[in-house]
Amino acid sequence: MPALIRYPSRQAAHHVPHHYSTYRLATLLSFPLILSLLLFWTITHGSARAVLTWEILPQSYLIFLAICFALPLQRLSRSGRYRFLATLKRVSLGGLAEPKDGKFGDILLADVLTSYAKVLGDLFIFVCMLSSKGVSGTARPNRGCGGAYMVPLIISVPSIIRLRQCLIEFARVRTGRQTSKGWGGQHLANALKYASAFPVIALSALQRGYDPAKIHMSETGLFRLW
Repeated sequence: MPALIRYPSRQAAHHVPHHYSTYRLATLLSFPLILSLLLFWTITHGSARAVLTWEILPQSYLIFLAICFALPLQRLSRSGRYRFLATLKRVSLGGLAEPKDGKFGDILLADVLTSYAKVLGDLFIFVCMLSSKGVSGTARPNRGCGGAYMVPLIISVPSIIRLRQCLIEFARVRTGRQTSKGWGGQHLANALKYASAFPVIALSALQRGYDPAKIHMSETGLFRLW
């Protein structure tokens, strides 16, 4: 895997293997989560009033997660986190590295983001509710928070990224910058696959905010179309 994503090899025998760094980071993130959950359950005892009073506990874990990526600590795999953030920045703009610079890593990260599309939408809703005055982060999720189009747009972003990457690969094949069998049709087929997510997302949004005065179709017909 490190070779496929062009990750720097360990320079000395005493350096820990790559997968040890992954386990170390997973452990770092898991223990505070477990501690936060146990503390929250112990304090609240299922009381709705206590849950509202101590909702800062589950919220603080998200802050801790952001801090872990920001702290320049070598034992937290500083170079690995910087590389991840740099790759995320390139991928978020729909970019794609050249094969010799770790193209596989960009595709892998973008594919992971498509799997997390719903999670990203839910995270936005949570943050939006937290920033809304008089709204609790533990209340029933308000999927209309931020407007009718914000959540569908966020969920669409990972598919947009992969769609653009597929088109970039197709263009590289056509211009001879990338060696590939055939004329690059597999990249167009892959692009079509990711484009198929957009009608589903749009129809889901229309069903959620169904208004017969604005949509000239019955709710049953909209569901069947979905």
